[in-house]
Amino acid sequence: MIQTNFNDLEAVKIAIQIEERGEAFYERSIPLVSNDEVKNMLAELAEQERDHAAAFREIYNELVKKERSFDDDYLYDPEVSAYLRSMAESSIFPSDDKLDEIMQGIKDVKDVLSIGIQAEKDSILYYTEMIINAKYVEAKEAFRRLLKEEKKHLTDLQTQLNKLKKES
Repeated sequence: MIQTNFNDLEAVKIAIQIEERGEAFYERSIPLVSNDEVKNMLAELAEQERDHAAAFREIYNELVKKERSFDDDYLYDPEVSAYLRSMAESSIFPSDDKLDEIMQGIKDVKDVLSIGIQAEKDSILYYTEMIINAKYVEAKEAFRRLLKEEKKHLTDLQTQLNKLKKES
C-alpha cells in the first residue's frame, strides 16, 4: 500500500534521491559535451549534488532517531502530501530508468543545459515547499541551505546556456 501522507523523514529521503539523480545526470552528461568550460561546470555540479545527498543522509539519520516522536498530527496535510509526492515522482531529475531514455535524446550541450535548468527549477520549487511544510528545524535549515545552492546552480546553467546561444 502506498503511503499518502508523509513527514520530514520521507521528505528528506526524497531529497536524497533528488540529489543522487542530479549527480547521475551531470556525471553522465560530461562525456556528451566537448566544451571544456561546460565539462568542468558539470563535474562541479555533480560533486555538489553528491555533497548535498551526503548532507541530507546525515539529517535523515538524525530524524530517524526522532522518528518515535512523530505522531499523526505531524503528518502533512493530505493535499500537500499528494502535491509533494507527485512533484518528486514526475519532475526534478529523472529516475534511473528514465535517465537512459533522456540521455539518448540529448543532441547537444544546449539540451544538457536545458534539462539541468528545468531540473534545478523543479528542485527549487520542491525545496521551497519543504521549507514551508517541514516541522523539524534541522530539516528546514537544510532545505534553506540547499535552496540557495540550487538557485546558484540554476543561475550558472542559465548563464552558460545564454553564452552558448550568443556564440552560435
